[in-house]
Amino acid sequence: MKKLLLLALPAALGAQDLATTADKVFAQWNSTHTPGCAVGVSRNGSPIFQRGYGMADLENGTPITASTILESGSVAKQFTATAVLLLVGDGKLRLDDDVRKYIPELAQYGRTITIRHLLSHTSGLREWTDLVADQGYPRGMRVTSQPDLLDIIVRQKALNYPVGDFYSYTNSGFALLPTIVERISGMPFARFSTERIFRPLGMTNTRWRDDFTTIVPRRAQAYSRRADGWHLDMPFEQVHGPGGLLTTVGDWLKWNDALDKRSLGAVSDSLLSRATLTNGRSIPYAMGLNNRTYRGTIEWAHSGSTAGYRTYLVRYPKQALSIAVMCNAAGAVPTSYARELADALIPDLAPPATFDTVTADPNRISRYTGIYRDDRTREVADLFIDRGQLRVRGGAMLRALRDGDFLMDAASRLRFITAADGAPTGARVLAPDGDTLTWTYAAATRWQPTETQLTAFAGRWYQPEIDVTWTARAEKGALVLEQRPGTRVVLVPAYADAFEAGAYGTVWFTREKKGAVTAMHLGASRVWNLVFTRAR
Repeated sequence: MKKLLLLALPAALGAQDLATTADKVFAQWNSTHTPGCAVGVSRNGSPIFQRGYGMADLENGTPITASTILESGSVAKQFTATAVLLLVGDGKLRLDDDVRKYIPELAQYGRTITIRHLLSHTSGLREWTDLVADQGYPRGMRVTSQPDLLDIIVRQKALNYPVGDFYSYTNSGFALLPTIVERISGMPFARFSTERIFRPLGMTNTRWRDDFTTIVPRRAQAYSRRADGWHLDMPFEQVHGPGGLLTTVGDWLKWNDALDKRSLGAVSDSLLSRATLTNGRSIPYAMGLNNRTYRGTIEWAHSGSTAGYRTYLVRYPKQALSIAVMCNAAGAVPTSYARELADALIPDLAPPATFDTVTADPNRISRYTGIYRDDRTREVADLFIDRGQLRVRGGAMLRALRDGDFLMDAASRLRFITAADGAPTGARVLAPDGDTLTWTYAAATRWQPTETQLTAFAGRWYQPEIDVTWTARAEKGALVLEQRPGTRVVLVPAYADAFEAGAYGTVWFTREKKGAVTAMHLGASRVWNLVFTRAR
C-alpha cells in the first residue's frame, strides 16, 4: 500500500526517524478503508522522502502513492501568477495596468483595478462562488464554466470595498487572470502554462483541469465523510486559475526547487513581493503566495481546498526545505501535517507562541454574552457561556487573557469595546500575522418580530447583478426565503430587520423614511452587501 522514497538526510534527523515521524503524523490515514494523503519532502532541491497513505480510490481499492495525481486547490494560484509574470517579463503587460485594458467588459468602480490588485486579493471584487450560491446553486450543484464565471464577475456593479483599501481573500481576481493570459498570448491558458511553465521545469504530471470530464490516469478521487461513511466529493466544474491544478507531490517539489534556483528568472522574486494597501501598509500576501514567518523562520506557502481535496505546499528558504502534502479527504488538515514535519526537521525553530491565559471571571464574561453585528457584512456573532468560558456559537471557545483580550484560536484575539460603565458596545477581531482585514462588531439586541412585522418583508426580491429573484414569505411565525425548489431557508431573527440565513450569511432589510421596506440585502464574509429590490 505504500510507495516509499528515502534519500540522504542531514544528521539532525535520520531517514528512519523521518519515516517514523511521518507515519505518526499520517497515522489516521494509513488504512485501506479511508482516503488519505501523499507527502513529499526535499532538502536542497533533492527529494528525501515521498510516501502515500490511505486510498486514492475506495471503490477499486487503489492506494495513494507518491505518484498519485491529486488536485491542488488554491495552491494553484502561484502558477496562475507565474503565467502573468512571464508575460510581464515578455513586455506584454505591466502589473499596474488597468484590468479593463484586457477585460473591457469589467465595470468601472471609481478607482482603477490593476493586475497587481487581482494577484494580491486587494481588488474588492466579490467572491464568484458566493455569487453563484446566492443564485441558488451552492458550489458543486451545477457545472460552472470559465465563461459563466467571467459573466457573473463582469455583471457586478459594486465592490466589497474601495480598490486597494483592504486585503480580503477572493477567488474572483485569480479567476480573471486566465482570460487575460489568453487574450494577450493568443493561446489557451492550459497550453500556455504547459509550454512556458510545466514542460520547461520537468513537471510532467501537472496539468490544469480545464475539462473535468477528461480521464486522468492515476488521479485520486476526493471524498467527504457523512454519517453513513465516505462519499465522493469531486469538483465538477470547468473553472481553473484560482484552483483546478492536477499534479503530484513530486512535481510540487520540482516547482519549489525551480523557484529556489531562479529557473524562471525574476518570477521568483516577484511572486514573493508583498502587497501594499492604499494606506501604505504591507501585508503578508504576495502574488499567489503567503510570505510570512513560522516559529521565527521565513515560510513561503499556500494552502488549498476544492471539493474534498485538501493541500499545502511550503518552503523554508533558510533551511532549503520544502514540504508538499496533498490529501483527498475533506477532513484532512495538511497545513498541520506539514508543520509537524517541519517541527521535526528544523532543530532551531523558536518555541511555539505562548499566551498568558487566566481563569475567566464569571461576572466579567457574563456581561459580554449576546449578539454582535459585523459592521461590514452585517453578519452575526452570538456569544454565550459554555462550561465557564465564552464561546462563539458554532465556533471557537474564547480563552481569557491577562491583558483583557480573549484568544479565539492559535493566535487571533477578540477585544471588547466598552462604555464607561463597562457594558460592551462592540468588539474587534485582531487577526495574527498582519492580516489587515480586522473585523469590527457592534453590540446588538436580539429581536423577536411579530407576525405582522414579518409580513412587511414578504414579497419577491430581484438582484440584477446575479439575475435572480428570491421570494420571502411569513409562515407560522417565521420568515422563509426561497428561490426555487431545494433553496428554502428559514431565517432566524437576529437584530432589528435582520436575520441569520445559514450558509447565505445574513439577510437584512432597509426602509424608507416613512417605514416601508424597500430593499433586501445579503451579506457574508466575501460578498459584503448584495442589494435586492422589490420585483413587480
